[in-house]
Amino acid sequence: MTKEFYTRDELGAYLREAGYPIGKSTLDKLCSPSIAEGPPVAKYWGQRPLYTAEAGLAWAEARARKPDAQAA
Repeated sequence: MTKEFYTRDELGAYLREAGYPIGKSTLDKLCSPSIAEGPPVAKYWGQRPLYTAEAGLAWAEARARKPDAQAA
């Protein structure tokens, strides 16, 4: 059963299982207000941000770059 909402730590684990090698500290840094390049927040539980798997995967895919044609 897929969860509807994930904490940041759970989303990081989900993305790693999906093949995106992102570390906890990197995800925390990208989500910090000063950088604000993390996955979109679905809602807050108190002050804790919650994320959806679909939005997290879309965010990770958008950050991934395709291989250069010259590098092949």
